[in-house]
Amino acid sequence: MSDRSNEDKMTDVVTGLARTPVYRVLLLANLIGQPFFGRFGKHYDMTLNEWRTMLVVSQNPGISISGICHKSGLHIMNVSRGVKGLERRGRVMKKTDPDDRRRTVLELTEEGQAVFLDIAPEGLKWADEVFAALDEKETILFNSLLTKLIDKIHAREKDVS
Repeated sequence: MSDRSNEDKMTDVVTGLARTPVYRVLLLANLIGQPFFGRFGKHYDMTLNEWRTMLVVSQNPGISISGICHKSGLHIMNVSRGVKGLERRGRVMKKTDPDDRRRTVLELTEEGQAVFLDIAPEGLKWADEVFAALDEKETILFNSLLTKLIDKIHAREKDVS
């Protein structure tokens, strides 16, 4: 039997996790996304997952739901909900892939493009505000490190599947 209580062990583990780079990257992503609802979510009746889905579709017209998951790292349940919400509000449309009639692909509608064009410039301003804490070299290094980590995870996913 251990001399340490579960409470002490939990404190050690939680404290250790809070110091890991993975936790801190997750925290950063959540903090960056936090102002979304107050600034845009209510006004456009849109969730953060819908925005993230819209962002990927805007960059990849004709993408599938599984493609959105791969590009965004979002869970398929969150993407499916995002697509349903966007579709219900007339912001995305589903089409049958002409190359594979079993596959459905997504595109922004005119309404979706208009909403995207209203929100995206504000998102860019917010990103500039956040990254103003870094100088140019730090920003380049940070982006390079993120790319390296993302590529490593994508390579691992290919090995597993």
